Parts: sequence; C-alpha cells; structure tokens
Amino acid sequence: LNLRDNQVSDISPLASLTNLTSLYLWDNQISDLSPLASLTNLTSLYLVGNQISDLSPLASLTNLTSINLQKNQVSGISLLVSLTNLTWLDLQYNQISDISPLASLTNLTWLYLRNNEISDLSPLASLTKLSRLDLSSNPISDISPLVENSGLGEEDIVWLEKNNLDLSEGSEDLENIRQLKGRGVVVHY
Repeated sequence: LNLRDNQVSDISPLASLTNLTSLYLWDNQISDLSPLASLTNLTSLYLVGNQISDLSPLASLTNLTSINLQKNQVSGISLLVSLTNLTWLDLQYNQISDISPLASLTNLTWLYLRNNEISDLSPLASLTKLSRLDLSSNPISDISPLVENSGLGEEDIVWLEKNNLDLSEGSEDLENIRQLKGRGVVVHY
C-alpha cells in the first residue's frame, strides 16, 4: 500500500489490513503509529517525511526487515531493539543522539544516520554485517569504533562528511580512515 503526498494524518483505517506486508506512507502528516501495532506481517515500512516521534507501536512488528523513518521527529530509538530481523534502517534527518539500541540489530547491512546528533559510535562496533553506513552531518569526533568493526571491509561504503573529524596529517581520525581504506572500505570524508 502506497500513500504518498496525501496529507494523511489518521491511519486508524489501516489497522484492519493485517495481511499487509509493505506500507509506504511518504510525506503525510502522521504522528500516531498505534494503528500499525496490529500489522505484524509487515516486512517493509516507509514513513518518510511525517511527524513521528513515538516509535513504541513498532516494537511488536518483529517481521520487519526494512524501515525508513527519514525526516521525522525521532529522538529515541530504544523501542527498535526487538526488531532483530532488520537489515535496512534509515533514520536520516531526525534528532537522534543515542544509538546504543542499534547494537542488538546485528543483521543490519544498510544503516543511514545522516544529519542527526550522534557522537558516540561504539554501538556500531558489533554490527559486522554492515555494507553501507552513512554517518554524514553529525558531531562525530572519534571513528575508532568503525575500525573495531571487523566486518567492515572490501567494497563496503562509509560516509563521514561534515563531522567534527580532525583530518590533519598524523591525526587519529585520518589514521583510522586509512586503516578502513586499507581493508577495502570506500570512505567518503
């Protein structure tokens, strides 16, 4: 089901569509996700450009493999810890600072965190299946957890533009970037 640019704010009629596997609600005015809690067959959920801040109704949707919450008002993501089947997660353009709940999502292969308030990358060290990681436009000053992530290697891509990295010759950040590149990671910085 695809509802794009429809100015939808009330999604309660969707609660009865329990066989739904994919739902696209782009650029609407949705803030209340509670009607989605019963849609346990969902595998793909795209909620780009809404007014969402409370993710608690998503906690029961454990069959989800991909979620796009780009351009919302999300700050807390602790309720995503139960979604261990996720392989693709887009949280760009929100107000997220604490990404520790992501440490349990070890099946993630694509993770987009551009334009948030993230500074501590240590939860990403355990996400060894990552192949695409966008961390651009955050206040990050230490990327050593990415070097500690043994899964990042050949042909994986990491975006680090517009952070608080010290890219001067001899800096720890530049050395970490060189280590990642030495493993075959494509690093944009």
